[in-house]
Amino acid sequence: MTLQTLPTSDKATTEAAIAELRSSIDVLDAEILGLLERRRELSEAVQEVRIAAGGRRTEFSRENVIIKRYADRFGRQGGAIAMKILEICRGAVTASR
Repeated sequence: MTLQTLPTSDKATTEAAIAELRSSIDVLDAEILGLLERRRELSEAVQEVRIAAGGRRTEFSRENVIIKRYADRFGRQGGAIAMKILEICRGAVTASR
């Protein structure tokens, strides 16, 4: 049975449930975006301190630990997510230099 073949009252209930769940997803997405912004700020601070001390902007061994953490939790897609997060977070310093 699909949404189109449900009785009208069931359709309304289903649509309301979907709307509520999507609203919860939107709240989580807003939280994730805020956390990513905070992570980018912290990463930029680490990079600035490292560079000021004469080090490299990126520490690949640390990035590998992060990638592994995500991959262990979510598989190959988790590793890809980690790579994108790291790319976002290391981009801020590059753009300002």
